[in-house]
Amino acid sequence: MVDCAGARLCVYARSLATIVRIDGEVDVSNAERIAHEIRRFARVKAPLILDLSHLDFLSVDGFRALLVLNHEHHKAGLHCSVIAGPAMRPLLRIVINHGLPVANSVAEALQLIEDVVSSRRQFLAGLAKQREPQRRTPLAQVSGDGR
Repeated sequence: MVDCAGARLCVYARSLATIVRIDGEVDVSNAERIAHEIRRFARVKAPLILDLSHLDFLSVDGFRALLVLNHEHHKAGLHCSVIAGPAMRPLLRIVINHGLPVANSVAEALQLIEDVVSSRRQFLAGLAKQREPQRRTPLAQVSGDGR
């Protein structure tokens, strides 16, 4: 648990993702510090789930920090999901094209990550199959010559 002046970050490592639950209040006084702490956990290069469902207050500054973090993850090719809660919903109604991948629960976010990983594996398996050398049929079988 990390104390960030009015907010607490609880970090849970799962096999598919790092989950960061934020409780308390995120405002101008601690938004950057919280973003800094989240960046520390993002260094492991694993998908990230930000659980804000227990947050009491989220300011515009906190929302802006979320947008920046999401952009950084997207740019790095990492998946990031946000679990919205009552504190975040008013901002989501005001900022329509926010680009945040919002899920309804941690379980749903984990399922989305699992689906992406599964699709990627299937895609890569298909590519590997296409690159396998084709077995050549002996010329005698192709021409019908049984010699």
